[in-house]
Amino acid sequence: MQIIHYSKEKNKEYWINEISKSKWRAASFLAGLLREDKLKESFGENAELLLLADGGKLVSFCTYAKHDEVSDRSLMPWAGFVFTFPEFRGQRRIGKLLEYVYALAKKDGYKTLYISTGEVGLYEKYGFTYWKDMPTIYGDSSRVYRMKIEEMDYSGFLGKEVRGTIDRPLGSAHPKYPELIYPINYGYVDGLFAGDGEEQDAYVFGTDEPISAFTGKIVGVIHRLNDCEDKWIVSLSGDPVDPETIRRLTDFQEKYYMGELYT
Repeated sequence: MQIIHYSKEKNKEYWINEISKSKWRAASFLAGLLREDKLKESFGENAELLLLADGGKLVSFCTYAKHDEVSDRSLMPWAGFVFTFPEFRGQRRIGKLLEYVYALAKKDGYKTLYISTGEVGLYEKYGFTYWKDMPTIYGDSSRVYRMKIEEMDYSGFLGKEVRGTIDRPLGSAHPKYPELIYPINYGYVDGLFAGDGEEQDAYVFGTDEPISAFTGKIVGVIHRLNDCEDKWIVSLSGDPVDPETIRRLTDFQEKYYMGELYT
């Protein structure tokens, strides 16, 4: 899976046609805006269409823009036109796009990210909270959800030594989802409890063999945006772990969540 910026693509017509395959009325409207090159005119000069693709297959798409259908132009930025094709639903694929939009908004210095929708009970899964109904530019109203953009501070324990137990060793299967095999040792820090009331979970780096216990240093944190618990990155040697290595070896599980990595 890869995230593509539509504005940087040479074959824009291909992606417009892929979007047009959706039966969603808003997708047809979006395709029309793209063909007329009016996305920025309608939703702000920084408006960008983001595509989640598997090879040449379009999985999900959404926009990142200063404005959306809500009339109040003081609120920004917005994730809009959020859509996943039916065959990919139930896998939280859109979460990866919303995670990316969150990162863009954070980089641009915003403190809140908004979504306008008619859906109920969907965006709560992705860390958003219903705020209120608001009038739109079309004369009706829409439900507005928002997510606070935060800068977390983990300086108090990054680099500290911890000890723990491995209850899901490398090569083992997830107890509830046997098709999910752990490519890394995964366990918990003894005696330290996290936001979910269970002991603090940790991905343990530094060995290619299954182990039963660990002692190492905290070298990173995966802060989940749509969960009550962070995941710690522990290095057995105490040496830093390359962020790309962390993402690659934790993706088997973290792909189902929205998050950001702190090191």
